[in-house]
Amino acid sequence: MKIVMFSGGMDSTYLSWKLLMDKTEEVHLHYVSIRNDAESIWKKEDIATEKIIEYFKLCKFDFKYSKSKFEFFGQANVGFDSDLLLVVAQKLAQNSYGNTIEVLLGWNPYDMQRPLIIDRSNRHVTENIWKALVESNTNRKRINKVLQFPLIEQNITKDIMVKEMPQELIDLTWSCRHDNEIPCGKCNACIERDELIKNH
Repeated sequence: MKIVMFSGGMDSTYLSWKLLMDKTEEVHLHYVSIRNDAESIWKKEDIATEKIIEYFKLCKFDFKYSKSKFEFFGQANVGFDSDLLLVVAQKLAQNSYGNTIEVLLGWNPYDMQRPLIIDRSNRHVTENIWKALVESNTNRKRINKVLQFPLIEQNITKDIMVKEMPQELIDLTWSCRHDNEIPCGKCNACIERDELIKNH
């Protein structure tokens, strides 16, 4: 069983699409709607995820889908989304079937160039959180303690994603950290997208 933390962005959509196209393992997609005042991306993600899931269903892909919602309105500092995703992933993993349960995150090589991510990586923050969460499970022997980052491991950049994914699927994704009618052009996701356009 592979559990993909799905957001409706290009990265997690590409990862999900590739796994579903492969058809070799059972796939569970889960979307976490993290709602807060700091960033309003959740409004667009809520819409994008539903449209993409419907697209996958029309493609007759075999998968499980679920979603959860967390609200942090009025909180000035909501921290890293990934920390909450890991907590949710642990709950999904302990209720999943199969001899081996893996959790996959759709981080791409560009993400690893950001100073905050580099700092967390050097301190092994994400991997330590996940290992501790797995250890709290009664069925911990079936859950892989090593998080999977296929896009980073295979050096899959957005350039490759754009070349491989159907255009109609790309059009359903949303990556800007805000919910403007058009991407803001200033957040990390938009900067990465703009660099991709310049290189084409």
